[in-house]
Amino acid sequence: MLRNDDGRVTTAGRMLDLLRTRGTLSRVELAALSGLTQARITHVVRRLIDGGLVREVGREQQGRGQPRRLLELEADAWYAVGVQFDRTTTTIVVIDFAGRRVATAGFRGTGTSGPDAAVSTLADHVDDLVHRTGVPRERVLGVGLVTHGPQDRERGMLLMAHPTPDWLQYPLTSTLSNRLGLPVLLENDATAAATGEQWSGTVPTDTFGLIYLGSGLGGGIVADGNAYRGRASNAVEIGHVALMGASAPCVCGNRGCAEAEAGPRTVVAQVLARPDLAERLGIRAHEEDTLADFGRVVRAWQAGDPDATRILQQSARWTGRTAVTMVNLFDLDTVVLAGPALVNAGPLYQQFIEAELTRHALSRALSRPRVLLSANVDTAAAIGGALHVLRSVTVEHIARTPA
Repeated sequence: MLRNDDGRVTTAGRMLDLLRTRGTLSRVELAALSGLTQARITHVVRRLIDGGLVREVGREQQGRGQPRRLLELEADAWYAVGVQFDRTTTTIVVIDFAGRRVATAGFRGTGTSGPDAAVSTLADHVDDLVHRTGVPRERVLGVGLVTHGPQDRERGMLLMAHPTPDWLQYPLTSTLSNRLGLPVLLENDATAAATGEQWSGTVPTDTFGLIYLGSGLGGGIVADGNAYRGRASNAVEIGHVALMGASAPCVCGNRGCAEAEAGPRTVVAQVLARPDLAERLGIRAHEEDTLADFGRVVRAWQAGDPDATRILQQSARWTGRTAVTMVNLFDLDTVVLAGPALVNAGPLYQQFIEAELTRHALSRALSRPRVLLSANVDTAAAIGGALHVLRSVTVEHIARTPA
């Protein structure tokens, strides 16, 4: 969020957050929603209008009193870029200051490329998309770079030697920032997706969990409207929660992790272990094709293939057991599913996860857990990365005198 140096959310930041999620509000409504005095709201709104961030858009009559002047964000005041990338897929979005998507692009992931080559390719794609949208470069606040954990967000580095050893503690954000000439912020993909869902306004609660399926499996939590980050922003790594009865080796060095049992890479590996099935489904043995191969398994399930169905159902069932752990830990009644692996497989995973929660969640007697598919299932993380940029800068940094 927009914060002071000590980490507290500023009043101006709260006003921008409310306008971004609610669209159009009056000063009276801002006061009621924020709990601040009318005088304080008037002062802050005047500063936001003078800075070119908020504008008045008409009046609304409420009874016999003075009509209320309505406010909304200046959508073209600033823009932000969000990038979700991993070994198998990359998605880039550009959003305006109101949080609306302006443009989207997708291309292959990093594969087994080293970080220098991957960052160079990524920078070229970001440059190209911004140029094609016609967004003035000087109006772009920065880039939210979203990928797997564990991460050191302050130093902008990944803390895992994956997919190749030279990714470990590579200066990811500073290298991309120097290449683009823009600030770059690092964010966990599942946390970013949860943020994207929160600000899309489609989740009917301000406390929920999110399960993210890319090439791996991750989780995020929004509690009372704020993303839960833990001590070092590597919280809710549900892909590395050990499951009872599971024993498969994981890339993190442990065994029996949820990701190793249920992730898309495991689904593809199980197909490849049966050459006849792999040939029938057209599965390739290249790691950078994991999501494409996973998609082939999903299409086979949709066509009624019994082998593909059994493998996917087992993955969905393990994912559901992971969801039970997350729901029990954080006392949740809502789980959202997002990530590129769920573009077509979402309904199957939704069904099995909901069944596991209905049977095993500790709070099931109090309220039946809800499992929702993301409104932006394949782009939620990239959108969340861009929103992270919009909400991390200070009002003083972005305010401008209206033309």
